[in-house]
Amino acid sequence: MTQGNTVASRAAVSRKEHRSARNGVAISIVILLALVMLAIGVGGGFLLTRSMIPPSLVSNTEADSVKVASTQFDDSRSVALTVSLGESSVVASPTSGTVTGISMSAGAPIASGQVVFNVDATPVMALHTDVPLYRELKSGMRGSDAAGLNAALRRLGYNAPDSDWMTWDTITAYNALAQSVGARQLSRDTGWTIDPSWFVWLPADSVTVKQSSIAVGRQVAAGQDLFTTAAIPLKATLPATAGDLVAGERVITIGDQTFDVPADATELTDAALLSAINNSVAFRMASLGSDSGGSMAAGGASAGNTAGASSGGTLNVSYDWKLKQPLTALTVPPSAVYDATAGTGCVSVDAKPVQVSIIASQLGKTMVSVGDNAGFDHVDVTPQTTAHCTVQDGE
Repeated sequence: MTQGNTVASRAAVSRKEHRSARNGVAISIVILLALVMLAIGVGGGFLLTRSMIPPSLVSNTEADSVKVASTQFDDSRSVALTVSLGESSVVASPTSGTVTGISMSAGAPIASGQVVFNVDATPVMALHTDVPLYRELKSGMRGSDAAGLNAALRRLGYNAPDSDWMTWDTITAYNALAQSVGARQLSRDTGWTIDPSWFVWLPADSVTVKQSSIAVGRQVAAGQDLFTTAAIPLKATLPATAGDLVAGERVITIGDQTFDVPADATELTDAALLSAINNSVAFRMASLGSDSGGSMAAGGASAGNTAGASSGGTLNVSYDWKLKQPLTALTVPPSAVYDATAGTGCVSVDAKPVQVSIIASQLGKTMVSVGDNAGFDHVDVTPQTTAHCTVQDGE
C-alpha cells in the first residue's frame, strides 16, 4: 500500500470515531431530558391528585373543643415529719443469775412480748405496761398495775379483761404469751401469782437498743443495767408550709400501717402512730445516724438535732402520705382556664362557665377537679364566655 492510501485510511477512521462520540453525547442528552420530563409529570400528577381531595375533608380551623381525660388523683408525695424525742432510758434486770443467752443487739429493736435474755437457762421476756408492776399480783387483786398488765396483753392479741382486775382470764392470757416464748408461767405451785421479777419492764411497746451492758457467762443482779434505749418519739410535727399541696384530709403510711391525718392537723400525737414511727426502719436509722454524728440516715431520714437522740431534741424523718379520698382529676388545655386565682378558676363547656379547682399544671396540661367528684367530658379550648363562675354550673 502506498503512503497516500495509508493517510487516507487513517483520516476515514478518525472521522468515524468523531461521529460515534457525537452520537453518544446526543443519546445521553435525550435520556436526561426524558428523566426531567418524567419527574415533572409525577409532580404534576401529585398536585392534580391533591386538588381532587374534597374541600369538606380539609380543615382550615382549629378544634373549638377537646375531649377531657379523667383519672383518679391522690396527690401522693413524701412528707418530712419533725419528730420530737424524749430522753433515752436505762432498762434494768428484774432478776439475778447467770446470763446464758442474749436475744438483743445494739441498733436492733426489742418489742413487748419478745425474749430479752436468758438467765439460768430460762428465757426472760420484755413487757411494756403503762404502770410498772411493783407488787405480786394474783387473781382478785385490783389496781393500776393490774390494768396495765391487762392492757399490755390485749395489745399483744390475747384475751385479757378490759378492766383493772387481775382475773383468771389475765392468768390464761399471760401463760399463753409466756408459753409462746418459753418464759416462766403462772402455776398452782406459785399460787397463780405473777411476780415483777418474771419479765423485763420496757418504757414503750418497742424500743431500740442503743448499747448493751451484759455478756453471756457473766452474773447479773436484780436492778443491774441491761441496756440503754435510743430516745422515744413524743410527738411529730408536720411542715409549716405545704407548697402546692392539695387541700383535704390525708393518710400517712408508716411501715405497713396507715393513719388518718386531719386537714387542719399541725402535730401528730396519737400513741399508735408514734409507736409505728418508733418501730420504723427510717426512724431507727435516723436515731443511730444522729448518735454517730451523721447528717443523713438511711431510709430517707435526716438527723435534725445536734444533741443526739440520747438527750432529746428532734429528728426529721420522711414518710409517704396522700389524700384520704382521691379526687377525680380532669386534664384540660391551659388555654381553657380563665379567671384563675388562689387555686381555683373557670372553664367553659359549650360556652357555659364551670368552676374548677386547679390541682396541678405540668407538661402543657392542667389538671382540675369539680366539686363532689362531678365532671365533664369535653371543654372549650378557648373560653367561649367571660362570665364569672362563683358557683358550679347547674347549682
